[in-house]
Amino acid sequence: MKRLIRFIARFIIYTFIIIIGILIMYYIMAPVYKFSGPVPFSGNKLYNPYENIDSTHWRKYNFQVQSKAWMGITDGRKNSNELIDSIYSILGFDHVATSDYQKINYHNSNDPAFIPTYEHGYNIFKTHQVCIDAEEVLWTDMMFGQTISMKQWILDQLKKQSQLVILAHPLLRHGYSVEDMKYLTNYDGIEVLNNVRVSVEHWDEALTSGQIAFIIGNDDAHDVMNSNEVGRRFTMINSPDLKKDNIMSSLRKGTAYGMDFIRIDDEPMEDKVERSKDVPQLISADLRSDTLFVSVDRIAVTFRFIGDNGELRKKVNNSRSAMYQIEPDEPYLRTEIEFADGSVIYLNPVIRYSGDSPKTMKTAVVDNGATLTLRIIYFIIALTIAYVIARIRKSRKRNAVNE
Repeated sequence: MKRLIRFIARFIIYTFIIIIGILIMYYIMAPVYKFSGPVPFSGNKLYNPYENIDSTHWRKYNFQVQSKAWMGITDGRKNSNELIDSIYSILGFDHVATSDYQKINYHNSNDPAFIPTYEHGYNIFKTHQVCIDAEEVLWTDMMFGQTISMKQWILDQLKKQSQLVILAHPLLRHGYSVEDMKYLTNYDGIEVLNNVRVSVEHWDEALTSGQIAFIIGNDDAHDVMNSNEVGRRFTMINSPDLKKDNIMSSLRKGTAYGMDFIRIDDEPMEDKVERSKDVPQLISADLRSDTLFVSVDRIAVTFRFIGDNGELRKKVNNSRSAMYQIEPDEPYLRTEIEFADGSVIYLNPVIRYSGDSPKTMKTAVVDNGATLTLRIIYFIIALTIAYVIARIRKSRKRNAVNE
């Protein structure tokens, strides 16, 4: 029995040492980056993601909900795939992509609308990413905190395996700081609207820096039977159908918007279902020369036109439509439309560019010299630790002999 206990104890200790070693290895592997910093949008052309949209083709999507995974260890243990489908169906959603932690959920994978999605990240500061149309799961992460170079390295690794990488709930535990948004690149969107946080300041900082980052709205529900967690924040995608390729194409082009559907705390589910049948919708967002014309399907309390650094450029009250003339020195313009019940539509930005198509011009490249220097420092620290441990063990043996 004693041998068995010793064996189990050693097994646990060695397993723990191996796990810690792997986590440390990720830190050692992470390179140092050289960031260009902000490179604002510029040029004599304007990109409008809503050009020639069909207002009858809006599709209601959610890319963040957790099901029971990993034997119920993670949040979402109350949700079965069938329950998720049922709740989101009665709430009028066209599709829900289950984003389990570190696991692609293949429920309904034979459906042409299926998009493999998961939530990457297991670090304590919630620096997570929603990976849409992912080929496989990336296990690399830094559990105990990340420098901006480490965050960039993770994004670069994720982009090799996923078509769209979205920064998840940046404001939650400050997983991404507003300052990070000036430098990070090689991602596709930001989960500006999340059930627990709204990260508009992060979004504006990213856009101001010249990063093409389109909005995503998600419930991020962990208990779909709780009316507070479902049908609140979602993404409306303009697509002729629900086929994966068309949905992904619209997301890449930004032909979508974020919807913050006002929450009534502890609302009975049947009441939420009824309210969800009458959600405000965008009719058009037309760009005529340098003037943006926006219209919705009902009277809005306020249209807010927002530019560089998140500054309010113009407000229009109590109308179904509004317009704004974009000045030649304005890098981007986005629109928020608020309704009487407090619900808000967040449109993707009109972006200034030159050349054939809009591009993110800021860069983040590996600094080989700084990376080599850092790894030499790691090596010296490891040698020092090994030397100190060896001296301690030698000293203990000497003392044991003398005794």
